[in-house]
Amino acid sequence: MPQQRFDGKVVIITGSSSGIGQAAAILFAKSGASVTIHGRSENGLQKTMDMLLEAKIPKEKIHSVRGAVTEESVLKALIDETVSKFGRIDVLINNVGTSNKEGETNQRTMENLDYILNVNLKRYYKKMKSLIF
Repeated sequence: MPQQRFDGKVVIITGSSSGIGQAAAILFAKSGASVTIHGRSENGLQKTMDMLLEAKIPKEKIHSVRGAVTEESVLKALIDETVSKFGRIDVLINNVGTSNKEGETNQRTMENLDYILNVNLKRYYKKMKSLIF
């Protein structure tokens, strides 16, 4: 059996309801970590949960938070619920990102740029700096 490099560690992976985030959640969990998975899609989160359970990850090592990272309550839930369930946070994978505001027809507006920066950078920095600094 391979060495469990993340035994006892707690990892939050935003955007883990599909793609790279989903693969990262499974890999961290297989490496021994407890994981908080996150996404906007209920179906996507359920798929990630099913994949984790199929990989023989105990349900008590998995937590799920649904919602958009642009919502303060979702960011708060990611942190507070993870700490409440697992006792701490060791690794944070900020996988969520966007290149366009949903429904935006003109991508070259300041409003669209503000939205992109908010989703990809500012929201995380504002919330996470209290954990880091």
